[in-house]
Amino acid sequence: MNFDFSDDQKLLRDQAQKFLAEKSSKKVVRDVLNDDARSFDAGLWKLVADQGWLGVTIPEQHGGLGLGRLELCVLAEEVGRSLAPVPFSSTLYFFTEALLAAASAEQQAKLLPDVTGGSVIGAFAVSEGPGAPSPSSIETQFDGSKLSGVKIPVTDGDIATHAVVLAREGT
Repeated sequence: MNFDFSDDQKLLRDQAQKFLAEKSSKKVVRDVLNDDARSFDAGLWKLVADQGWLGVTIPEQHGGLGLGRLELCVLAEEVGRSLAPVPFSSTLYFFTEALLAAASAEQQAKLLPDVTGGSVIGAFAVSEGPGAPSPSSIETQFDGSKLSGVKIPVTDGDIATHAVVLAREGT
């Protein structure tokens, strides 16, 4: 059994390495780390969107590339290797995957093209404290118009434009 990447996946990896070596230099990373007012590099985020990476697993009908999770992993590995200061995992692994798994067709049609274009930064709010979240431990409630509760930590919650929040239906 061959566990090596396909030629297309290797090409994607090589292109990502080259792009990130050029666009996410140590200086770019340090500039974000040393600036308390910046949580990410908005210019780099736009360039990543222009590469099509934000739509890697998003179906083509919503403006994405329609590729698989292995291609997402290839990109995530390179984003991590370069320490690129962008909200890649929170938006693609958590937020987008939650939308693909649970959002209505209408919600997907509204949000996924904007994820692909980079105007949506997503967060996924699940944990309410120590331990693994479970249906019986969720205290956050949504009554149809108001969300109440506490979620910690919420990766990239400080910069997110949208969030998927695990909550109980309540009053």
